[in-house]
Amino acid sequence: LKNFETTGLNAVRKLQASGAPFAYMTLTNDHQPLTEHGVIDEESQWSNLKYFLERVVPVAEKANVKMAMHPDDPPVSPVRGVARIISSVENYQRMIDLVPSPTNGIAICQGNFALMTDDLPAVIRDFGKQERVHFVHFRDVRGTPENFAEAFHDDGQTDLAECIRAYRDVGYEGVARPDHYPTMGDSTYTDDLRVAKLFAVGYFKGLREAVYSE
Repeated sequence: LKNFETTGLNAVRKLQASGAPFAYMTLTNDHQPLTEHGVIDEESQWSNLKYFLERVVPVAEKANVKMAMHPDDPPVSPVRGVARIISSVENYQRMIDLVPSPTNGIAICQGNFALMTDDLPAVIRDFGKQERVHFVHFRDVRGTPENFAEAFHDDGQTDLAECIRAYRDVGYEGVARPDHYPTMGDSTYTDDLRVAKLFAVGYFKGLREAVYSE
């Protein structure tokens, strides 16, 4: 998390939740020097993205590859003078519409999408009906884009069971994984990740089985 310091993102401290600490991050607009590229506005970014997609999507189609655009993490803009355009549900739709193709899709990183919308299941259903959901990061957070914490799967702000119902209802059969894991207890970093991953995978698998058995 220290790598974020030059952009104004900081891992401030660890907070207690469910008896275990987790990463807490804030965004400040102070002390954010511009990158060597200076200010890059949104329309320049959209122009660059269109240029990229128009050339890559046809090749991906021929290779039968599905592309999945991950959100800006966190979904805030600008950072160090650079506009970040994959930071809202509306902009995701604009990205899809730039080059309409079943290949041109999205990665629903739920932790980021939960900071973009108050109704993540509805967003899943919308993009799912368009058959544009190509990858899923099944995780959760608490807070706002500027001030959030990664949460355990049973302690976030999102109705994860309803998210699974949405994936089920749109017929999603792609890859899904828990992705990030909050730290736990006072064990070593390696042990933290191992135990947290086991909890995340078990919770995800159990919740999915419960929903699919309804």
